[in-house]
Amino acid sequence: MNENRNFNEDFEIEQAGPEDVGCDLFEYEITPEGTYVPKIAYTSDPEEEKLLKKPIRRWGRAWMKWMEAEYPADVDILVCECRWQIIPREIDIEAEERFNELDEIYRKDHPRPTEFNAIRKWEKERLMTLEHQVMEEIVYKLRE
Repeated sequence: MNENRNFNEDFEIEQAGPEDVGCDLFEYEITPEGTYVPKIAYTSDPEEEKLLKKPIRRWGRAWMKWMEAEYPADVDILVCECRWQIIPREIDIEAEERFNELDEIYRKDHPRPTEFNAIRKWEKERLMTLEHQVMEEIVYKLRE
C-alpha cells in the first residue's frame, strides 16, 4: 500500500509544473511534448542578444569552418564559454564593413572597363582580390 502511494506522488510531481514542485530557481518553458525545461539565456548582454537574432552568414561560416579545421580544441572552449555562436556574427559585421571599404579603394585604383570581356575579367579579379584580403585580415584570425 505504501509503494502505491509513492508511485502516485511521483506521478503527480511529474505532471505538475515547476511552480507546483517548488522549483523557482529558473524560468521554465513548456516543450511541444508537454514537459517543463529551464529557460536558460545564452548570454545576459543585450548587444549579444541582438547579434544572436541575426543569421550566421558567409564570413562567419568561413571562420567556423576554419576554426574546426585548424583549432578544434579551441572550438570546444568557445562553446563552453558561450562565444561560439556570437563570434561568427561579429565577424560577419566586421568583414562586410571591411569588404565595402576595400571595394571603394579598389574601384578608385582600378576603374571599371567598358568592354564586355574586360568587365568580366575585372569583376572576377576584383572579387578574388577583395575576398582574399578580407579572409586574411579578418576571417583567418583566432578570436577569444
